[in-house]
Amino acid sequence: MTPAQWIGSMRALALACAAMVTPAWAEPAVADPDPTVESTALTPAQAYEDFDLAVAAVEAALPDLYWHQSRRQWRRAKTTARAPLADADDSADLYRQLRPLLSQVGEGHMSLQRTAAMKRSERAATRMLPIDIHWNEAVGADPARREETRAYVIAGYGDAATIAPGTRLLAIDGEPVTKLIEELTGALGRDGRNLTAAMREGEDRGYAQVRNRMRDAQASYRLSLMSADGRVEERVVGAIAYDARPTPADEQTSPVATLEWLDARTAYMSVPSFSNKAYKRAGADFHGTIQGLFDQLRQRGARDLILDLRRNGGGSEPNESILYSYLMQAPLHKYAAVEARAARLHVTSASGKRFAMQVFDEEELSQQRALGNGRYTRLNRPPEGLMTHWTVSAPVYRGRLVVLVGGRTFSGGAELASMLQHVRRGLLVGEEVGGAHHGNTSGYEWRIELPNSRMTLLVPLLQFRMNWPALPSGGGVRPACAVPPEVAELDVTRDRAWRTAVALLGQSWRRPQQARCPP
Repeated sequence: MTPAQWIGSMRALALACAAMVTPAWAEPAVADPDPTVESTALTPAQAYEDFDLAVAAVEAALPDLYWHQSRRQWRRAKTTARAPLADADDSADLYRQLRPLLSQVGEGHMSLQRTAAMKRSERAATRMLPIDIHWNEAVGADPARREETRAYVIAGYGDAATIAPGTRLLAIDGEPVTKLIEELTGALGRDGRNLTAAMREGEDRGYAQVRNRMRDAQASYRLSLMSADGRVEERVVGAIAYDARPTPADEQTSPVATLEWLDARTAYMSVPSFSNKAYKRAGADFHGTIQGLFDQLRQRGARDLILDLRRNGGGSEPNESILYSYLMQAPLHKYAAVEARAARLHVTSASGKRFAMQVFDEEELSQQRALGNGRYTRLNRPPEGLMTHWTVSAPVYRGRLVVLVGGRTFSGGAELASMLQHVRRGLLVGEEVGGAHHGNTSGYEWRIELPNSRMTLLVPLLQFRMNWPALPSGGGVRPACAVPPEVAELDVTRDRAWRTAVALLGQSWRRPQQARCPP
């Protein structure tokens, strides 16, 4: 069936160096930690020093530590996480306590990078979960009811090799999927209370690796499974070695936006990244690329456009606004505020080592206004300010728009989805966006190598608050047509969400709210 038959049924440079931090599946924020570090041994005193230093840095640097938690919750969590370090003898013990504490803050751009020695130790593991997992939310699930989260087996190895792909996973060793997803989000981080970013980062072999990282090794696992016909069974399967899984293919996908014509008036535009660095490595320029694609849309008289943001983990400010300016002529006051905790930050470890960070240089400081409590807020004036754009781009595409989004839509990608939903431009299709609807803390980052474990803590420094209420609070933009990814079509571009977008453009609506989601 041809695509036609389917249808019948600003400036980008000012903060380019301040790339929004993105999660591991999008673009690494920094290189791997020092590969010369060989030992992972740690004494309790060293673990306490690193833990306390990390906590002090977070408390000193985050513009709003209590955006997604209360002061009481933070105090309790710190006490609970610190206590087990009395028995610490390895960097992994510190990681298991510190990483979930950082995740509770609800800032998906904050990360804790393990050392090369820790990674080598994990790869040497011989007792790992022998299944790859796909995570999903039931279509129509209430955002407040996370018990709707589901898990499916993608592939099995060893004793689990006979488990059919698509078999639903109900529990591991008696722990239900809701418990497993809590572990996943604790180890990977998230924006607010959002789950989908961790689901996508923990896809495939991701949960097995997280479980190995966060728990003691075990020889076997008791799996509770539900077959396609509804039969429930329990199977005990043996653990496998880290390298028992086939090595994943090294797919070199281009970060550069592309345009494909589905018929004479319908185009599909994929924008997988907003990173200026990624574009430069590919020998391209983001603004110039987008200009060229929208020139093509005008020249060929496009009336319908599918914009794919499912792989867009963000990148460089203000590229999300540049793309927006080709979809909406009128500028949007998108940020209520962009704030930093201070112009200069510093903390000192228990052994007296001092860590400092200059947030703004003199030119950047001229674009800030000092607040009475030592904080700084961005002025609303060109070239960036709080607006999407100050000058009109041309040509502006005015036709119908369907936007594909998902758990990998993060940071700047999530901001664009939030902006489009706010102005009711386009019909969103897919799953809940991985980044928070109300904004995030990203931009500049403070990189601190913890002195004893040598792990690297990255703390984002700028709070970007969108200029509209968070709906839902602490979550990502939810699509008008919910089409979560399925096991049989993972990493397939023309999947059910894509086919839904095509089918929607086959309807005769003019405004997005007039469209009817296919059953």
